[in-house]
Amino acid sequence: MGTTDGSGGKFVISLDYELMWGVRDHATRESCGRNVLGDREAIPAMLDLFHRRGVKATWATVGALLCESKDELIARARVAGANDAEIAGFADIGPDERRDPYHFGASLARQIAASEGQEIGTHTFSHRCALEDGGRGDRFVADVSSALQQLGEWGIRCHSIVFPRNQYDGSYLDACSRLGLTHFRGNEKAWFYAPAPGSAQTLLRRGCRLADSYVDLSGPNVSRPEHREGQLINVASSRFLRPFNRRLARLDGLRLRRIEKAMEEAARTGATFHLWWHPENFGTNLAENLGMLTKVLDAFKRLHETHGMQSRTMHKIGGRAPAERTVYAA
Repeated sequence: MGTTDGSGGKFVISLDYELMWGVRDHATRESCGRNVLGDREAIPAMLDLFHRRGVKATWATVGALLCESKDELIARARVAGANDAEIAGFADIGPDERRDPYHFGASLARQIAASEGQEIGTHTFSHRCALEDGGRGDRFVADVSSALQQLGEWGIRCHSIVFPRNQYDGSYLDACSRLGLTHFRGNEKAWFYAPAPGSAQTLLRRGCRLADSYVDLSGPNVSRPEHREGQLINVASSRFLRPFNRRLARLDGLRLRRIEKAMEEAARTGATFHLWWHPENFGTNLAENLGMLTKVLDAFKRLHETHGMQSRTMHKIGGRAPAERTVYAA
């Protein structure tokens, strides 16, 4: 029987809470709306499961979805560096969450912030991708700065960032450190996970990432995130929790075992295993996705009991972790 002093590794979960903001450039309500609306059931279900299992998580949240109205959205977007063309692109967005649950989700964010052990991180204000033409340089910094100010108005001091589409480089890590952030989710080290713009996301890279979910192409991807890159602590990704796919369901045993083996490696060596996904991934096939997550949490429970593995939010990994979070006062 192992100890429970944290020497048996860390288990980190992060979720990219985006609604339609994560796919507006390539998808529609018709193609992705069902998944987005499914958040209304999926997020409370995940929070309940985390609560019952004593599991912490970091919810990297797009600031735009926290707005209470379209007027607030436009005002904040301008502060965040949006140009006239981007503002004009908001024409399809409704006036508030009740009438446009595809783009507004403050009520769900309040549930997350009020749940014990859950951290609210940033996913930028407008899901601005650092390595795309519209996200480079000062515009990205303005966008993140606006997101942090908005969270401050919610009573939340934000410490962690997840870069949209996992795009970043050293200059953005330095900039985020200057804004007061302390932790980020880095990518796995294999070449097909390296930060890159959309134009470089070839079929080969995507295929390798898909295959790596079932067979070992890149190793366990566990890490010791105490070192810093650009003054931020890199809580590197270990595995994306792919959503249930009926065509690949017969391979789910391989998908689960791939995760379990990496978790076991982290627990045995005192390293960190970091699992991530989007809440929207659970927006359809909720029962099947919750079933897989439950099996992962069963593995965590075993490793906690045998090796002392601990659940942590992103900003509780490494050296300079402040208070766990500030709860939003509704």
